[in-house]
Amino acid sequence: MKKKLLFVVPDGVGIKNYLYSDLLTHLKEDADITFWSALPEAAFSEVGALHDISIKTKQLVLAKEPLRTRLYREAATYARLLHNSKHRENPTIMSSWRKKNKKGKLKILYTVAEFLGRWASKRYARILKFEQKSRENWSSEIISSYQQQLKELAPDNIFITHQRVASLMPICLAARKEGIPVISAIYSWDNLPKARLAVQPDTYLVWSSYMKTEMEQYYPEIDQETVLVTGTPQFEFYFKEDLFLDRDSFAKQNGLDAHKKWVCYSGDDVLTSPNDPEYLEHMAEAVLRIPEERRPQLLFRRAPVDASDRFNAVLKKFETLIIPLDPIWEASMKNWGWFFPKTDDLTMLVNLARHSEFVVNIGSTMAHDFAVYNKPCFYIFYDSPKNPDWSVDTVYKFQHFRTMTHLDAVGWIKNKNEWDKALQQGLESPKVIGKDKKEWMKVIVEHPLTESSKQIATYLLSENTVCND
Repeated sequence: MKKKLLFVVPDGVGIKNYLYSDLLTHLKEDADITFWSALPEAAFSEVGALHDISIKTKQLVLAKEPLRTRLYREAATYARLLHNSKHRENPTIMSSWRKKNKKGKLKILYTVAEFLGRWASKRYARILKFEQKSRENWSSEIISSYQQQLKELAPDNIFITHQRVASLMPICLAARKEGIPVISAIYSWDNLPKARLAVQPDTYLVWSSYMKTEMEQYYPEIDQETVLVTGTPQFEFYFKEDLFLDRDSFAKQNGLDAHKKWVCYSGDDVLTSPNDPEYLEHMAEAVLRIPEERRPQLLFRRAPVDASDRFNAVLKKFETLIIPLDPIWEASMKNWGWFFPKTDDLTMLVNLARHSEFVVNIGSTMAHDFAVYNKPCFYIFYDSPKNPDWSVDTVYKFQHFRTMTHLDAVGWIKNKNEWDKALQQGLESPKVIGKDKKEWMKVIVEHPLTESSKQIATYLLSENTVCND
């Protein structure tokens, strides 16, 4: 008899990293899968064709988080950030607390949360108590509603594609009452120090042994037996030959000159890198200084969730030089969680990495995407005088960048005058840049990179899944 699996998919990243990966291919013969999501049904339209399976979706209506639930959750988050920053001796962890733009009642809530969080941070048991109170303040009506839906769906296991959405917590609570095991993946390489464990599943799937150790450091109350190292499927696409295009085909598809070299600037979201347009302009100016016969084309890929117009001016200024390769994502709303990818974006991303000489950005995992093909990455490490309220120094002091200590993992552009040298190195001597890039990636992601989907599928189908009391 087939296992009944319920995939809870909070956003488009879950579709890209899990539903477009080989995970469903490994599951389809032995599992009956339903996708439960607040995304529109159109977001899943390509999943069935990709894996040759029939798609079953159920619309997920997310309950509004009660005031007390949110207050205790935010207070616990603030307390964890204070606790983590102290114990890791890293004040940049506090930058994950984003109260600055809150207004009205929300500003009051965050102010109270800070007051309570400061008190709770002095004893770890208080943090756990606040998190317990946050869970307890979900109403019985909301939990009962999800229980009823789970009874109708009757899954053997629930898989949440990431742990960051707090409004999924009552689903975990309802599943526990029904005795249904809940498994969740961790969203990204930086989440655990930043106190972004917003739900409480029974089992956690982490990227690496390093992340498993992080779980023990930041969440010592979680049984290590429930933390499984599976890697993440998001890097598997780079090994799928059916996505590969030859250079001429990729050039024709995107209006590029196949006879020129290509260099890539990868944008971040507005919060992570507000100065991206200025850095892109600096790179474009440096590219123009290269003699025309050797000048590469500058390809620009913005972050999939960045629908802003902040690049318009620089793209217009350098319209004959910068070629935008916009992510092929759609949006049902302006909120980033409502963006979802099309399968064509996988082809674009894979071949962008395969055929570009190198990538430039601010501290992005694109360094790892390019490292799959042994392509270098340059991280930008200088500030803009136009924006004194933000410093790139904060980014590279984030806890997850301590994984590259003592490693020559990337090249660095430390001021505007270093662009010419960086471009020359990247075009003429790429092998000398970030010689330890693959070693760094082995710390971040479990190897071999091609086995993650299989490992996750094996666990979801196994008899070892448990529902904790």
